[in-house]
Amino acid sequence: MEKVQKACIKAYHEMEERYARLILEYHDNAQRKEICDTVGMMIDAYNIAPAVTVTPKKDLSGEYSIEFHDDYDKQSGKFFEELIQKLGVGHCEI
Repeated sequence: MEKVQKACIKAYHEMEERYARLILEYHDNAQRKEICDTVGMMIDAYNIAPAVTVTPKKDLSGEYSIEFHDDYDKQSGKFFEELIQKLGVGHCEI
């Protein structure tokens, strides 16, 4: 029996002046839950309140978006780096 390889979480980063957004593309419920749990834990640890949006697509896939508006202290950079490391994302598109 052939083993089907699961798609990895993909990350896309956008940044403009004091605005930053990271989009995490998930492919199943387990990945969505892992992203939700990790982001929630990190929001508590960093004591921040970014805008979070989850957009379901088809077949249990979707996008999880984290946005920082007026990021004067540039907290988004450290937050995003730690997040993609914790999720094991190997590459982030810009």
